[in-house]
Amino acid sequence: MKAIRWLAMLMVVLMLVAAMPAMAEEEGIELTWVGAGWLQNNKAEKIIAKWNEIHPDIKVNYVDKGTLVDDAYKVNLDTMIASGETIDVTYLTYGDVYSRVLAGGALPLDEYIEAAGDDYEDMYGSMSTALLKYDGHIYGVPYAGNTFKVFYNKDMVAAAGVEIPETWSLEEFTEIAKKLTDEENGISGVTFPYGWQDIIYAPANLSGWEMVKYDEAGNPVPCFDDEIFKGVMKAAKDLADEYHVTPSLATIMAESINRRQTLMTHKAAMIVDGPYTLVWMQNYMFNDPGEGPIDFELGVADLPYATEDGKEVSYNTVAGAFYVPKTAKYPAEAYEFEKFLCDECPEESACYMPIFKGADMEAATKSFTEYVDANGEEHTEVYPLETAIAAVATPYESYIGKYNFDPSLSAYKSVLYNLFENNYALYLNGEMDLDTWCEMMQEMGAGEIANVG
Repeated sequence: MKAIRWLAMLMVVLMLVAAMPAMAEEEGIELTWVGAGWLQNNKAEKIIAKWNEIHPDIKVNYVDKGTLVDDAYKVNLDTMIASGETIDVTYLTYGDVYSRVLAGGALPLDEYIEAAGDDYEDMYGSMSTALLKYDGHIYGVPYAGNTFKVFYNKDMVAAAGVEIPETWSLEEFTEIAKKLTDEENGISGVTFPYGWQDIIYAPANLSGWEMVKYDEAGNPVPCFDDEIFKGVMKAAKDLADEYHVTPSLATIMAESINRRQTLMTHKAAMIVDGPYTLVWMQNYMFNDPGEGPIDFELGVADLPYATEDGKEVSYNTVAGAFYVPKTAKYPAEAYEFEKFLCDECPEESACYMPIFKGADMEAATKSFTEYVDANGEEHTEVYPLETAIAAVATPYESYIGKYNFDPSLSAYKSVLYNLFENNYALYLNGEMDLDTWCEMMQEMGAGEIANVG
């Protein structure tokens, strides 16, 4: 009798175990997406609804933990992962993703990429492969990029008899700025954004310069003594001090000059800036001061390069990426959802610069061409479609992929970036000559790298 009872119990257990997969299949999969700010304009809701039209059996539960990705949000996220809470999908800036990869908080995606039959580099470019790979493994799906462009007043350019080339050197850029400058009437050829330090040395990036590299012995060393970098710093300073085609850093700071406003008010023919310029200008046109559409045709040109090596190289970088935390319950499905979000939802997510090569750029730049002001009034054709796309287009390979930027240098680059930010005004404001300043930066940079090590 005992044997019969034992056999009956065993059969019940086996039946329950056999039923478990069927129960899980019946209940379906539910991904947990933790984020900040995706409730704004119902972005998460729109994305999930679009996903469920194609994948009705894979639900996505969005959990909002803040209005933006700040330090408090990142601490909260890390605490959740450290305590073992299930998080399948989340987003951070590139540097923050990489920090969590190094800390062991993210899962490699290689097996899911392979299972999906995806060619990652073909989809996202060599830049993404370079930045989101660690120890031979891919760790993220790139969501948004960033670039720098020259925005200009086509009417002022035409009146000066100037033609903006498709690609131009710093020397050509300077010569054109000279022709566009009218000091008598207070018009600058360009307002150069000295306050945005990335732009100052960006032309050097196009020619292969980075703040830090490994020497022959494999040690990280700063590169502030590099001749390409020094040439770019001199060219930036000369725009104000030698040629008087832009307000200097000191003038910009003292007079609180807004570069975008100088373009809008015909005080500058050109500005160097990022694509967010178009968003800022929309607010200027329709909200504050609300003077209506701009009264000139807006042109967009690529960033000038420092040397011939940078002639057909784009300034493009990964602004942020989705990754799969180590606590994910459904990593394969999480990868598919992240890919869907980054590739298929630029309009729903309001990502005007998707990195996915096959992205619908008309949909991505819809937020540029169509705008709803603070009073709820809709404005269409704010910018021509070709202008909107030109603001985010990167026609050539990113400098990051071309020069095979090593992401293992990111921690050193971060501290050198802060060092540059705190000290570049010493040169631009004339307190130190270029060689002395570069020697100081090289010495201080070596100390900062040693502290990281």
